[in-house]
Amino acid sequence: MATVDEIDSHLLQTGLPYENLGDGAWIVTPESAHPARIGVKADDPIVLFSIQVLDLGPDTVNAEELFRTLLTLNSELLHSSYSLQGAQVVLSGAQQLENLDFNEFQAMIDDMCMALDRHWDQLSPWGLKRNRAKASNKGSI
Repeated sequence: MATVDEIDSHLLQTGLPYENLGDGAWIVTPESAHPARIGVKADDPIVLFSIQVLDLGPDTVNAEELFRTLLTLNSELLHSSYSLQGAQVVLSGAQQLENLDFNEFQAMIDDMCMALDRHWDQLSPWGLKRNRAKASNKGSI
C-alpha cells in the first residue's frame, strides 16, 4: 500500500515545486503553459487531485453552454474530469492509494496540465481563475 511518504517521494521524483501542507495534503505547482496549483490529498483508500478552474456566480453568462462545453471536454480526458463543487468548476481525479505507483501519479499530473493547456481558450470566456498560482486550494483538496 502506498503511504504518505511514498507520495512525497513521487512528488520529489516529478521535480515539480510543491508544498507539504501536512495531514497527507500537498499543493503542486506544475510547469504548465497556464499557472495552476494542483491539490493532492491522500484520503485512504484514494488519492484525490484537484484544481480550481472557475468561480460560478448568479451572473454567470451562458451557464448551459459552459456545462455543455465541460461535458464535451471531459470526453478528451483520461484520468481526470471537470465537475462542480459548490460554486466552483474543478478539474479533479482520483487514484487508488493502495496501488499508486510513480507512473500513475505522473500520469494524473500530466493529464491535468494538458487539460488546462488544451482547454484554456475554450473556457476563458467564463473567466478562468486568473490568480490560481497565489490562491489557496486547501478548501478543494
